[in-house]
Amino acid sequence: MTLLPPPRTLIASLFAAILTLTAAAQTPDTPTTEWENESLKLRLFYPSDLVKADPEKVFRDGHLTLFNVDNPKLAAETHCLRPALLLELPQSGPAQTTTTQPIADGGMQVTITPAITATILLAELDVDCLNAEHESSSTSLLADLAEIVTKVPGMKPIAQPSWYNVGWQKVHMAAAQGPVQPQAQIRPQISDSTNPPALRQPLYTMGLSTNWNSHLLVWYFSSNNIDTLNRITKTTVRFGRADAAPLYPVPMGTAAP
Repeated sequence: MTLLPPPRTLIASLFAAILTLTAAAQTPDTPTTEWENESLKLRLFYPSDLVKADPEKVFRDGHLTLFNVDNPKLAAETHCLRPALLLELPQSGPAQTTTTQPIADGGMQVTITPAITATILLAELDVDCLNAEHESSSTSLLADLAEIVTKVPGMKPIAQPSWYNVGWQKVHMAAAQGPVQPQAQIRPQISDSTNPPALRQPLYTMGLSTNWNSHLLVWYFSSNNIDTLNRITKTTVRFGRADAAPLYPVPMGTAAP
């Protein structure tokens, strides 16, 4: 006859197993690199395949450009933002690869696969710049900062903007997706496959904003690959002495075509 452990012992064992599985699930799949800003009392642990770039490169004509899009209406939304950190996924090969395959009607099917790109931009809202134009009493500044991603020309929301907590820190989230062009097109009698037409790439973006230590901060994530976007948004943050936690802990899906 096999004796079962007492109920309390069994429950404790199950609870310990759940904690172990949870801890394992939260272990990063890739190495991370630490970045710290003492004045902000902020630390980030981002995927190590991203590299730091000069934040000034996102400035153009005195305003911050998002996702390499220079648009007057967008510039008006971002001109009081000051970049603090810019991370990029370095490109180690060609910008895109092309394969061709004959089809029945004598034409060729061309498949163009862009190289994966990714960026993380951390910026702070310059309140003095904002107040120089008009005294701001808006209670929606944080929401406005994150939701800039939905105002980029051609972008549409892929999730309902929402508030959530990273530990005790309240964060606002917005996400958007750009127009996706088909990666395969039919062109009859292609004679030069080395010069395929340039296709507009998909773009997946997320904005996360928070008021931390009297600083209005916003992270902008972007990638042309939804899995990569989900990976980089799991960058962990440590606010002050709080425990490190993912900036956005759940996966993001794409919008219906």
